[in-house]
Amino acid sequence: MKDPDPRTTDAIPPVVTFATGADLLVRLGLAKNMTREGVRRISKHPDWPFGPGRDYPYWPLANAEAMETEPFLKFFREHPTAGRGPDKEPGQRRGK
Repeated sequence: MKDPDPRTTDAIPPVVTFATGADLLVRLGLAKNMTREGVRRISKHPDWPFGPGRDYPYWPLANAEAMETEPFLKFFREHPTAGRGPDKEPGQRRGK
């Protein structure tokens, strides 16, 4: 991955993808850690504001879906993520 333009490292972008939104949540301290897959899982929440029949559309951008940043951040401020916490036991192998 190429180095980000220094002008963009502190600014709030007008739109985010699942990946850039996850990075922004961590940068702003709204999540201790987050990945694009974590945001995708959270997007199943009934109050998620994006998608067909919701308040805000996903905007196609290259090979990704973009979301307006303000409603994205508002959702995470109203629905803070706590994470699942550390593993209590070793993982179980699937298929057993």
